[in-house]
Amino acid sequence: MIGKVKSQMSILDGAFNARQKQSRSDDFLNRINSFVDWDPLVNICEGLYKKSNRGRPTKPIIFSIKCLFLQFLYGLSDPALEDALIDRLSFQRFLCMSFDEDIPDFTTVWRFRERLMKAKLHDQLFELILRQLENQGVILKKGTLIDATIIQSARRPLKQSKKGNDESDQDRSTQKDYDATHTQKGKKKYYGYKGHIGVDQGSNIIRKKDFTTASMHDSQKTDDLISGDEDSIFADKAYSSDDRKRKMRKQGIYCGILDKGRRSRPLSKSQKKRNRKKSAVRNAVERPFAHFKHIYHYSRSRYLNIERNDLHFTFLCMIHNIRRGIALSVA
Repeated sequence: MIGKVKSQMSILDGAFNARQKQSRSDDFLNRINSFVDWDPLVNICEGLYKKSNRGRPTKPIIFSIKCLFLQFLYGLSDPALEDALIDRLSFQRFLCMSFDEDIPDFTTVWRFRERLMKAKLHDQLFELILRQLENQGVILKKGTLIDATIIQSARRPLKQSKKGNDESDQDRSTQKDYDATHTQKGKKKYYGYKGHIGVDQGSNIIRKKDFTTASMHDSQKTDDLISGDEDSIFADKAYSSDDRKRKMRKQGIYCGILDKGRRSRPLSKSQKKRNRKKSAVRNAVERPFAHFKHIYHYSRSRYLNIERNDLHFTFLCMIHNIRRGIALSVA
């Protein structure tokens, strides 16, 4: 049975809500609450539960959705989220919880996240948030900025001999990351995953996203990150391709992909000058990644398989888009 949100406040709720002064966190979460239309998100997630009048009712779905936003917004583990919900009044207000209600156990959030991941509904939630932003007219569709970032695995690299073994799922250790792969950037080697994004030029809203293992080359995801309604595309040298440039020119799309020099054909002075101008525009795509790593504590992946890490990355993209939407609507 799916639980429902209580509509009446207790006397204690009324006393606390009468306070005029709020914390910065409280004010920020209130703006998110007002900005997002939560009903469509809840409607999508209702399919995760069987409709029945039997049994003990679950926590309302809106609680679980907002708990995931809080968890990834503040970089909290499941137990830390439960403690924060008990201690922080701003979190309770964000969930619209009354003081006479029990705080959800952290396993409630874990189970909901697992259901969401297995049903692969997080991509639909991302599209819903994007649609709400488009309806508010904050997406410019002038151009797309493409880039990818490496997210290191939460565990050390596996030895090639162990990773090459054909082990059954039951024999696999839950403390090993079997989905992560190796890559090299410059002289530094990495083991983990890659997050790919296509950002709207000007608004800095993420319109397209993808999540792969680290060994996937950036250019292999180019077509998946293009929205199809932009007038220009900007990317770094990793995405350089003569065939792609010719194709874009035929379609009337400005090619802002940086030129790449070769041994037999180094870059000319004019190409270097154009690259500097393109880089000045393209650099804006680095900002979402900087927010992920420095504000949301996403320097390493939290989970040990690609599906769970994909959900985490998707929610970070949603949170970034909501924050950008709030900033643009105020401006």
